[in-house]
Amino acid sequence: MLDQRKLDILNQIIESYIASPVPIGSRTLSKNSDLAVSSATIRNEMSDLESLGLLMKPHTSAGRIPSEHAYRFYVDELIPEINREDSLVEYFVEAMPEHLLGTDEFYRRAVEALARETDSLALMMRPKGGDRKVKYLDLIPVSDYFVMLLVVGDRGVVVKRMIPMDFSVDEGDLEYISEVLSKAFVGTSFDAIDGVKFVLSGHLVRYESFVLHITNLLSQIAGNVDDMEVAISSVGNLFRYEEFKDVSKVQSLLYYIEEKENLLSLFNELSTSSDVEFKIGSENDADVMQGNSLLGRVYPISSSNFGKVALIAPVRMNYRKSANALVAFTDALARCLGKER
Repeated sequence: MLDQRKLDILNQIIESYIASPVPIGSRTLSKNSDLAVSSATIRNEMSDLESLGLLMKPHTSAGRIPSEHAYRFYVDELIPEINREDSLVEYFVEAMPEHLLGTDEFYRRAVEALARETDSLALMMRPKGGDRKVKYLDLIPVSDYFVMLLVVGDRGVVVKRMIPMDFSVDEGDLEYISEVLSKAFVGTSFDAIDGVKFVLSGHLVRYESFVLHITNLLSQIAGNVDDMEVAISSVGNLFRYEEFKDVSKVQSLLYYIEEKENLLSLFNELSTSSDVEFKIGSENDADVMQGNSLLGRVYPISSSNFGKVALIAPVRMNYRKSANALVAFTDALARCLGKER
């Protein structure tokens, strides 16, 4: 448990570094803050915070910078409760013209407004309605102990999942199981997958947990194989960050989100809670997201359907401002779609 002085010092270091990526020294902090203690005392406190893994000391500087652990502590403990700002809601409502509702231009303007407000890359997922069925299913041996599940939805969206095995896979058995699963699931609505029953007998019983894992995967992707649409903002705001002065980093991020399967994975990392969710740096699965943070929140499309909105920016993004904007944005979107939160 940190005492109040350590909390104040940590908070000021984090917010200073968010504003400008310059390592902070004790003397600078003493001069530019309202901390009523000497620079020597601040230096000792900073040393303690470093030993706790909350601060890091770059090799080229005597100052300290926040660690990923510090940012996690910041969003969990130091940021006040996120409030809905009515003026910000109205700002976003104005950015979503009613006469454009349902058009690509409506969503394009919406995500651009969110990106500008948060200095982030903004993404909005909006699933389409209609039937969602399994069109094709196959199990492909990758190695002795790995199998790839390939699923194609009725609108052509492809989803691939790697499945580890506890024992060496017999290709003949795998081909037979693939046929059994295809007969069971092809033509089935994803919403009805949990109700599909079949039995493995004989020596194939040893694959029972493997098949159960596959059915669980199919249930998980049920809401995602649908031919979703994603509105993505321009990337210009990211160039404001020192971390993205290297254009290749932006290109890598763009190449990643160009793939629909990657977008599915990105949105899948976010829960369906109405709370703002934070995934900071290494908490993200994708390599390209290391060093970046992902913020997300859901919004209602109908009584039984929802979309998701996400923000991507460097780890030192302004979490307080971005979270407040995300709440206001999703509430504005809900209002425009006719379902006030």
